[in-house]
Amino acid sequence: MDEMIEKVKNGYTLNIYKDKLELSTAVFKFIQSHIIHSLKKKDRFKFCVSGGSTPKSVYHLLSNNDLQWDMVDVFLGDERCVDPNSELSNSLMLRNSLLTNFGSKAYFYEIFNDLNADDETTKNQFISKLFEKCGSNPPTFDLTLLGLGDDGHTASLFPYQKNNVDDFVIFNEGKGLKRISLTPKVLSASSKIVFLVSGASKRIALGRLLDEKEPPDRTPSKLIKSINQISIFCDQESAKELEI
Repeated sequence: MDEMIEKVKNGYTLNIYKDKLELSTAVFKFIQSHIIHSLKKKDRFKFCVSGGSTPKSVYHLLSNNDLQWDMVDVFLGDERCVDPNSELSNSLMLRNSLLTNFGSKAYFYEIFNDLNADDETTKNQFISKLFEKCGSNPPTFDLTLLGLGDDGHTASLFPYQKNNVDDFVIFNEGKGLKRISLTPKVLSASSKIVFLVSGASKRIALGRLLDEKEPPDRTPSKLIKSINQISIFCDQESAKELEI
């Protein structure tokens, strides 16, 4: 196995792995360790997760690990406005990966558990559950795992939209679908933030995320800030053109 390359740049710690397999294993071990150590100090672990295809292998690894899952609260950072049983649903992906095996013991808040609810009701229910489980203002997760789209979006914060609002939850349009998303205000409040990035298609977006001069309107992932160092776990394919 090639050694992992670690670099620090513009407020980010960059961890570069040889391929997706090594990347997934490293992220799994990082999350596993974070859960174990946090639950030695507190009663619950609040975990905000991303959808999409990149983290699925990480979720499968986690679900097969006998952690204290009954003490873990899982929230999605965003969701497509579709039936929870649709193949487009992030909830379905989680139920088929992270929330299987040992992971089935975790608490999971399904955003669209009431298909008859209107947007305002869905939003208010989401915010109410965040306050109930996180108990702070803004709601604070112990760990937030984010993806990075090839257009620079993260969660459902898409380019050139009103993403940076003084609210906790917003509705947005992205890639032909209506979506609901946590805002930068909530995501940035997380105790630990991790971006998971894989593949050649993410090279431009990753470079822009690390560029101090890049405008967040074009690359909304730059709206995610933290008083702590933000970690980026990526593979060599995505990091190939970085100037580091």
